[in-house]
Amino acid sequence: MRIRQEVDATADEIPADTRKEFWKLVRSIKREQEPNIEEVKLATEIRNILFSIDRSGVYRIGPWLGTQTVGAAVAACLFLYGLSIPVDWLALLSWSLSEVFAVVLRFLGLFLIVALLYPYGRLIASRLTGIRVDGMCFDEYKEPTIKIDYETFLLASPPKRKWFFFFSGLWTLILSLSTGFIGFVLAGDILGFTFGAFLVVFYAFTLTSGTTSHSRGEMAHYNREKRIERAWKKKREQKQ
Repeated sequence: MRIRQEVDATADEIPADTRKEFWKLVRSIKREQEPNIEEVKLATEIRNILFSIDRSGVYRIGPWLGTQTVGAAVAACLFLYGLSIPVDWLALLSWSLSEVFAVVLRFLGLFLIVALLYPYGRLIASRLTGIRVDGMCFDEYKEPTIKIDYETFLLASPPKRKWFFFFSGLWTLILSLSTGFIGFVLAGDILGFTFGAFLVVFYAFTLTSGTTSHSRGEMAHYNREKRIERAWKKKREQKQ
């Protein structure tokens, strides 16, 4: 309750110490076998206040996803048009302007398809884990994403939270490789597979390093929840 009062009193200037204390409380709740519902509701209120300060507003999913799906369809047209222009991948150093233009279109189309359809990964993960979502928003990098309903997130078991983030990250790889497969079949394009290979290396490095840095995306969140899961399991074993 004291943290809630401090957040209310400081409005949009939340002290760093208050934030640290809040996130410490959240980590404690996540490790509980049966989280206290009142603590969860209070933590959710504080989290939503911090979210509104740090991020953007929250918007209805339907209209936003509809717009993004149309955008992804336009991106797919760019990608397909780029595929219609032949590119000799073995003559990289002697590409013509048309080949450079084709590769730019292919990359732009691929990137936009992945970025615009990424929120569907969180929607699917929500259905698989039972963790609800609040709506569309923008992350710290101003990219579209889906805001998690924090109450159901905290009440979910650590394994469910862990796999929520893992699938959300895996979805990006699925989109990339699927688009890459289409490009390869239609025009022998290797851009999608190259991008997919980069993601595999990036994800593997993130997972093996154990980092929880926000800049590493969903797999870093997976690492964080995996650590919490270990502590959660240890407490459960001690009680048995």
